[in-house]
Amino acid sequence: MVIALLSALFSTTLVYTTHHDEPRKGAQQTYIEEIREARQRLFSGQLIYTDAHSMNLVAGAQPRRFHVAIRGAWRPAKPGQEQAPVKAGAQIGVKLHCSGNLRCTPLSSERQNVLSHSDQATWTWALSARDAGKASIALTVTAYLGDGNTVLVEKPPQMLSLDVAAAPSDNNWYSWITDLWRWMSNTITTLGGIAVSLSAIAAAIVMLVRRRLPAADAADHGTPQPPRGSRRRLRVPPVRQTRPRPVRPRTPHAEVRTSPPSQRAAAHREPQE
Repeated sequence: MVIALLSALFSTTLVYTTHHDEPRKGAQQTYIEEIREARQRLFSGQLIYTDAHSMNLVAGAQPRRFHVAIRGAWRPAKPGQEQAPVKAGAQIGVKLHCSGNLRCTPLSSERQNVLSHSDQATWTWALSARDAGKASIALTVTAYLGDGNTVLVEKPPQMLSLDVAAAPSDNNWYSWITDLWRWMSNTITTLGGIAVSLSAIAAAIVMLVRRRLPAADAADHGTPQPPRGSRRRLRVPPVRQTRPRPVRPRTPHAEVRTSPPSQRAAAHREPQE
């Protein structure tokens, strides 16, 4: 009796477990089939990214742009770009991992759609460095299932190395010339200010002397003093005293009297009688 009861209980438990596991297995199988179909829809696309060696990154300088593009169709890359194959045909996420003293600031959305051969998506980051030296960045491309976080395929990280140049230092000849020119400019500006100040002082002294001179000239020559505040002073030349010249008496000239013509004619006629 006990054995029959235990057998019936075991059979009931086994049937209950089997009926409850079948929906789980069906959902998992559906999920697997969905992923398989999504992966089969993927196709080979083109990954284009900025050549890290051509960025000419300088420590402490303005950030430089790093661009990434994924195309459904293959096209020739431009100078200063690198290219590699990548899976497309889904929602693609691109991440840029910076190490060391590099700082990567994303300027675009992390995930974008590249569903067909005519689609293209672009990503941009602003790269800056604090110190000079060797640096590296890692580029990761991931294809997702729909809008979820299920990964269909992920490309191995693309490791890129770059050299960060040092900022111009005091030992650089260009910096030395720049500092010399700055010192000369400051010196010229300072001397110009001093010259202007000396000119103003000299002008004030000249105006003060000119205001005092008219009083002395008026006292010496008896000329009236011009009003104060006048900028131009008219100098009156001293009056020279001259002695009168002696007047010589004029000698009277002999008067020559001429007789009329009738009397002269009669004088000539008298001796003839």
